[in-house]
Amino acid sequence: MKMRFEQFTEEVVNKIREFLPESFANASVELQTVTKNNDLKLTGLTIRCADNNICPTIYLESFYDKYQSGEDMGKILSNIADVRVRNEVKNGFDVEQITDFERVKDVIVPRLVGKEWNTSLLEQRPHKIVADLAVTYHIMLKQDIDGTASAPITYALMQGWGVDVDTLHELALRNMPVLLPSTFQSMSSVLCEMLYKDMDDEDAERLLADMVPQDEMMFVLSNKQRVNGSAALLDKEIMQSIVDKFGGEFYILPSSVHECIIVAADADMDTSQLTAMIQEVNAGQVAPDERLSDHPYRYTV
Repeated sequence: MKMRFEQFTEEVVNKIREFLPESFANASVELQTVTKNNDLKLTGLTIRCADNNICPTIYLESFYDKYQSGEDMGKILSNIADVRVRNEVKNGFDVEQITDFERVKDVIVPRLVGKEWNTSLLEQRPHKIVADLAVTYHIMLKQDIDGTASAPITYALMQGWGVDVDTLHELALRNMPVLLPSTFQSMSSVLCEMLYKDMDDEDAERLLADMVPQDEMMFVLSNKQRVNGSAALLDKEIMQSIVDKFGGEFYILPSSVHECIIVAADADMDTSQLTAMIQEVNAGQVAPDERLSDHPYRYTV
């Protein structure tokens, strides 16, 4: 008989040390419930060594899915151990990296989330409301070829700095063009880049020229990293360039927290069609914690 999820997580806690190197023999192993975007609750496993003040959180739901699909428990525990070892932070974490406001003020960036879907999350995080979305704020800790790492700004952290939400918002919008430059591209250009990113530059340019139609209908608004790029909606400069392109009005389709689709307001669609399309995509193609909204927005000036 298959274990229930609670039994599975207890089994992981009890046996994971058997699959870890000897250096983890005295590590504390704990479970915690973590609230992600859209108030999604996940079960996180932490394995913290006594000489380190930081460790990764490993979410167990995906491993339970593998167990449910028939994967051997020993293999699952070995994989969890591998994830933990690969993500060891060698030199600990300098707490002043986030508690000293002077050190973080130039790396504060915004994110957009759905207001109604994040009531629990927003109780803990300073935010501003834009339509039915909420702007939250994060400290960018790392950005390199391997990806990005960030820490959310909580009310407790903001109060410790002695600043207010208006200050966070102003800094985040100022830093965004430098740290997370916005991008606005035709849909076909984005698709071509994804398909041909491993090709020679000259060949890719030729294919792009051959495949991209001149009368584009849909465009993608994001950032260069394509991570949490919906915040580009807060970039006044790029939004003005879109206004200029479309002559003043357009639809915003919230594809996910990572990007939005921009469609001309005079496109042959009505809002009910757009809403149905967004809801269908959300239901079948977007992870629950990456959904931004379930309806379109009409942008006017």
